[in-house]
Amino acid sequence: MFKELDVIVLTSEIPLGHIWDIPPSSALIENGNPRAGLKAGDVGTIVYIQGNGEAFDVEFLDPDSGSTVAIATVSPSQARLATREDIANYRFCIKPPA
Repeated sequence: MFKELDVIVLTSEIPLGHIWDIPPSSALIENGNPRAGLKAGDVGTIVYIQGNGEAFDVEFLDPDSGSTVAIATVSPSQARLATREDIANYRFCIKPPA
């Protein structure tokens, strides 16, 4: 059972259409437009449990700056609890060459 403030790891992709908040400063934004969704392996924190745990809202952060990359609704089947072996996902910190 998941609970608020649990750190989770995505086990499947979350496409752009299922992400409900991407701040303008997000690493997912390129030239003012979203360029990618969330991928399996991305690490986030549950900030809200919907209903009886049917889904939860998860905040994904840039591990260097601490700024929000995205907030998405995730179902329990799309995530697992993070373990000691999981590390922050640095995919967001690598900017593509200009």
